[in-house]
Amino acid sequence: HMNIAKETARSVREAIASSNRSRRSITDETGIPYSTMNRKISGKAEFSLSELCAIAETTGSEPWELLPKTFLPRAYREKETA
Repeated sequence: HMNIAKETARSVREAIASSNRSRRSITDETGIPYSTMNRKISGKAEFSLSELCAIAETTGSEPWELLPKTFLPRAYREKETA
């Protein structure tokens, strides 16, 4: 059984790192409070879909890239593991 909060947090951390932007600049642009972002990025709380969309937009990611793999179509998941 997967941990949705932790898997999503990992994806968000990777998206922020890939964007070469600071966590602070992401929180400033998305309006997500810095303390809230830190709590969620550590996997202690779950991101809302609205927050994931805002993070995707500010990091140049696609929203689906931030979702846990279980939300992706089976064919895509199987292709990634092959």
